[in-house]
Amino acid sequence: MNVSILVPAHNEAENIQTLLESILQQELTTARVVEVVVVASGCTDDTAELARAMARGRPGMQVHVQERRAGKVAAINEYLKMRDPRAHVVVSCSADLRLAPDVIQKVVDKFTANPKIGMVGAKVVPDNDPSQTMGKVVQLLWAMHHEVALEHPKMGELIAFRADLIERVSELSVVDEASVEDIVRSKGYELGYVADAVVTNHGPEKLAEYFEQRRRIARGHYWLEFAFGYEVSTLDRGVLLRVAKKMYDAEDTHGRRALALAVGVEVAARAAGFVDARILGGKHRTWTQLRSTKKLRPQ
Repeated sequence: MNVSILVPAHNEAENIQTLLESILQQELTTARVVEVVVVASGCTDDTAELARAMARGRPGMQVHVQERRAGKVAAINEYLKMRDPRAHVVVSCSADLRLAPDVIQKVVDKFTANPKIGMVGAKVVPDNDPSQTMGKVVQLLWAMHHEVALEHPKMGELIAFRADLIERVSELSVVDEASVEDIVRSKGYELGYVADAVVTNHGPEKLAEYFEQRRRIARGHYWLEFAFGYEVSTLDRGVLLRVAKKMYDAEDTHGRRALALAVGVEVAARAAGFVDARILGGKHRTWTQLRSTKKLRPQ
């Protein structure tokens, strides 16, 4: 299968080289990467220059610059208008990740094994220090995402979809992965989760930034439900309570305290996000970056 990789990026000078290096180091057998497109959206740092330096001498890697930042979905739509038509699969990943060497191949294998699957997500493993309270909260959050996704696939920081299924994503959305989920499901395809395709990110180190991140995501999920009637799997309270109970039983005192904090923040963030979705709807599709999430540790 031919694969086109999209990297939407806004002021990611600290991480863009790490991500692109991990993409270039992918170990492929039946997958073939025909292009890597970095969409540098409204950047005021060296993101575009660093990406161009990585692309030099590599015809399949290109950098497209959007002078004005209009949100991640706008960057995705810009890419969809120019992507290589030879691609069978599109992989979209955040610019602040590091991919394990076998991620792309394992994602492609999922499509090859099941023609009914239209979209898959990878497993996110944060590199935050679990000995710290916020580090443990972030670790638990993504562990819960993993447990939920094993039952009901939930897309995260890296997604892949069959290229012919997505022509455009509503630019009112602030949750691009969930919006793509909705489109894929509406066309009769299933979602998949590749639990051994691991990507690394770095979650918020400050409680205020963690709350803000969760609030934004909640707002996007509730807006998608209000506007299109689509509910992501993590909005299912029954599934979440069952997973939280399982994790609580497995944790020590430090972990249980962090889990209680995570649950409390999630409840508050969802309440605020619900109100935001009602009042703001699809407005304000860009936001200030959370700086503590841009500290991906060296491998």
